[in-house]
Amino acid sequence: MLINATKTLTQLKQIMKNTMKTLTLITALFFSLSVSAHERFILPSHTVLSGDKTQSVSHTASISNAIFHGDRPLGNNDKGIETKNLSMLFKRLQTVVIGPDGTSSKLSWQAFSRFSVADMQVEQSGTYRIAIVQPNTPMTTFKKSDGSFGRFFGDKGVVPEKATNVVRRTTASRVETYVSFNEPNRVSLKPTGQGLELAGESHPNDLFTNELISFQLHFQGAPLNEVTEVKLVQGATRHRNQRDEKIIKTDAQGRFSLTIKQAGFYLLSANVDVEGQTGSGIDIHHYGLYATLEVFPQ
Repeated sequence: MLINATKTLTQLKQIMKNTMKTLTLITALFFSLSVSAHERFILPSHTVLSGDKTQSVSHTASISNAIFHGDRPLGNNDKGIETKNLSMLFKRLQTVVIGPDGTSSKLSWQAFSRFSVADMQVEQSGTYRIAIVQPNTPMTTFKKSDGSFGRFFGDKGVVPEKATNVVRRTTASRVETYVSFNEPNRVSLKPTGQGLELAGESHPNDLFTNELISFQLHFQGAPLNEVTEVKLVQGATRHRNQRDEKIIKTDAQGRFSLTIKQAGFYLLSANVDVEGQTGSGIDIHHYGLYATLEVFPQ
């Protein structure tokens, strides 16, 4: 009887341990969604250009839920306005342009009150991949004793006394768009192996209405090996009563297909959450992708 009781007690402890771990993960997922609620985007003035002379493209970037209408800047070269509570985030951002030959360069973003702006020159034929990359950034979220939501970036903050729902995470994201000069190519589209990325059969600068578009999500350099949801939203949400979000489920290899009826700019986004390893001090790792695509009429 004593042996059976001890065995039962051990089993109950394990069940409670697993239950607490599951509840922590559920809480982390919930707060991860709330923290990532604001969309991010880069909007280029042109996605397709041609000619025998160097061309220029102007980009705007913003953190905003009104798709392609700026709300807060995204990036700063220290020549723009004072960004106050965003300055720590901006210092971590990596601005990358991968050219048609695979070489990388930086892009200088200047912050204004509602968005950031950057100009780039295109002289080599092919496809340019423009990205604002946020590497893994530690962040802690919690519920204060008065019920309000709190958070801090980095690992030096202090969680208030009596705080609950404490979740320690890292967040990483890629905000991207694509520009092709003369003939598009695929060199710059090769996955970098960092975070969540867009790949697949379709070229992001060769999208047309009523034609099948096929992409694949890659995670850390390999096809995503789980089913997830991809969200597609056409721009100008501020001028519609409904956001008209289109949700597409991938297959178990991250592949998905869709057709688009109306030409215009679209924001494609996806997220992946990975549970932190036991003893790492991190409950969850969050990865996001935001890609601006232009779809042309046939």
